[in-house]
This record gives sequence, structure tokens and C-alpha cells, in this order.
Amino acid sequence: MTIGITGAGGFIGSHLVERLLRDGRSVSALDLAPTLPPNLSEWRDHPAFQYHSGDIRDPRALEPFLRDPMEAVFHLAATVGVRSYIETPLETIDTIVGGTRNVVDACRRRDSRLIFLSTSEVYGKNPKIPWNEESDRVLGPSSFSRWSYSASKGLCEHLVNAVHGAYGLPTTIIRPFNVYGPRQRPAFLVPATIYRTLRGERPLVYDSGSQTRCFTYISDLVDGLSRALGPNAIGRTYNFGSEEEHTIAEVVDVVLRECGASFAPSYVKTAQVLGDGYEDVPRRVPDSSRAREELGWVAPTRLGEGVRATVAWARQNPSWLANPGP
Repeated sequence: MTIGITGAGGFIGSHLVERLLRDGRSVSALDLAPTLPPNLSEWRDHPAFQYHSGDIRDPRALEPFLRDPMEAVFHLAATVGVRSYIETPLETIDTIVGGTRNVVDACRRRDSRLIFLSTSEVYGKNPKIPWNEESDRVLGPSSFSRWSYSASKGLCEHLVNAVHGAYGLPTTIIRPFNVYGPRQRPAFLVPATIYRTLRGERPLVYDSGSQTRCFTYISDLVDGLSRALGPNAIGRTYNFGSEEEHTIAEVVDVVLRECGASFAPSYVKTAQVLGDGYEDVPRRVPDSSRAREELGWVAPTRLGEGVRATVAWARQNPSWLANPGP
């Protein structure tokens, strides 16, 4: 049976396509791009790969994508990136909430298992670290569009859990933490820092740089997504995140070192770039013990190793460096 992936042309989606095809699976891919996205060009002629262009906000776009019987559907499509949900919150909400409802309804009609990619953002600014899957969600005011992404993903989690409870649809929810690696667009900390540094520009550190995150390398996340296909993951929610905590300033230093750069970063105020309506989260640390105990999943890639691999990929892909940055 086929495995479906929405948002297949994106950073995470393209790596998941690669993993599943290499594992001998058949893949039906859906993305907004009218033609095959560059991230998927390697698989253009693969006999077990199909590409469909469509918008998840249009239920009709899901029909050809889900034509074949599906073993499972990975729902990855969403509007992502801080600037996106600050500047276009309505599109963020429409895509995530409306699009997810369409995907859920389509899976229900076909009795196809659904694996929903949520986000670590659902925890908001809960100060009780580390966060496990039952931790409270603490968000800022709805007048700040910064929280539209978190709220939309949280509502979709309620939807997925409700459909599982009411109709028995087999579902799983995944919350990734700060994923990075090759092919990621330079709108996120690690790729943005690599992008600027390799172009000879000083990378940016927002505010003091003392904020902390736990960075998860893409191959580790994809391994977890593959494990989530197992039957023991049905009806469960999992944090997929490294538990190795780093300050933002430390991450930038690692990138500078791996790039062989001698210049220092430039410190900027978040409010000057993103406006006063943006609230940062001082710490974001997962408790990933449930995934470890139930799925045997760990995130073994250390930050230096993952950054080194991502820098090597960027050097080998000058078209990525030539594109306009964030």
C-alpha cells in the first residue's frame, strides 16, 4: 500500500520521501508547486513515486492524491516560519486549520491512518521545563499574531484526537523540536546563520543570545517519523526532539567555527526586526522519554556533527546560496 505525504516538496517532506522510497515504500506526494519541486527531482522517474500538485485548502485537490489505498498519510503541509505567521496570520490559520480539516475528512472517508506533524510551538511559553506531552500550553494574547501558528496547530491536535476518539480513526501526533539540516530554507536559525556566513556576511544574534533551544537533525526526525508507522504509536502524541540544550549564541559560534569564519556575529533587537508584537520563548526543552520508551527513538546527532553536514551540503549547492535570503 502507498504512503501519502502532504507538503512533500518542503524541507521535512522531501527527506521523508527519500527515506520511505529507500525503505522500499510507495509514496504519493502532494505539494503546492505546479511542477515537481527541486527537492524531489531525484525521484522523478522512480516507479514507486507519484507527484500531485494541489492546495490542501481545496478538498478536490486531495482526490487524485489519495486515489490509491493508503497505509498512512503524513500530514506535513502548513505555513511555517516566524515572519509568515506574524505577517500573514490569516493564511496561516486557513492553511493549517482549514487544510487539516480537509485532510482529516479525506482520511476518514478512506479509513486511512493519519500522522499529523504538529510543533513544539504548541507549548507556547510554559516556564516549567522540560515539556512532556501532557505539559500545559501557555500562550500570549490573541491580539499578537505571533501565536496564530501555535494556536492553529493546537486546535488541529484537538481535531485529530477528537476524530480518533469519536470514530476510531488511527492517528498519531508528532511535535518536532527545532529541526535543521540540508535543504532547509534560510529563514530559521541554523540555515540562516550558515547562509549569511558562507556569503561573507555577519550572522545575526537576536537580543542577548542567551535563549536556549534543543536542535534536532533532520535524519533523526525522519527516523522517528518512520518509527511512528508502527501500531503502538496509534492514538499517541510524541515529542521528537534532542534533549541537548544550547544557547542561540552557542549555535551561531558553532556555525562560524564549522564555516571557518573569523568575523563575529551582529547583535540585533528582536523588536526592531519583528516588531513589538513578537514574544520570544526563553527556553524550549523537550522531554522525549515517551518516544524513547515506546518507539525506541533517540536523537543521536550532536549539534557540531549536524551543522558540519549542513555546511558541507550548502557548499556543494551554490544555487541555495545564490537565492535571496530571509
